[in-house]
Amino acid sequence: MSQESVTTDALQRLISQLIGTQPWRSRAGSGTGSIFTLQFGEPLPANPREGAFSLMVFCAWHIVREEQIRLSWHDDPDQVLAPGLAALEGHTVTGAELSSWYDLVMRLSNGQELHILNDFSPRRAFDECWSIIHNGQQCHCVQPNGSIALTSVGSRTS
Repeated sequence: MSQESVTTDALQRLISQLIGTQPWRSRAGSGTGSIFTLQFGEPLPANPREGAFSLMVFCAWHIVREEQIRLSWHDDPDQVLAPGLAALEGHTVTGAELSSWYDLVMRLSNGQELHILNDFSPRRAFDECWSIIHNGQQCHCVQPNGSIALTSVGSRTS
């Protein structure tokens, strides 16, 4: 698998491109546990089920509104997580910030915030904490060892 390192600034620039887009397809629930995907931007011509940006989250996360956690990755996948993530669809991303620990906070026009908490230890056998695929081609993967890897989608194994 071909892989290269990416700087924090490069990942922040990619994340900044989410501002002004809307999540339009979430996938969570049965069989996924707390793992989810969200599609943003225009659907890809080659695969209309994927957006220009495809976010996949394996690590801890929660949705916040008015300084209170509304739902968390600990909640029931079918009864709480899937409908809670679907409620983000159609609301514009108004801000997206990356911390020095690669936590991501995404603010939406309906007042909700998606907080992705990069909580995996490098001592665990996880390939990635969360990732963004851009235009179905390049995957920016935040890894448990504190690095960001750039891979081509065709060479991904996770």
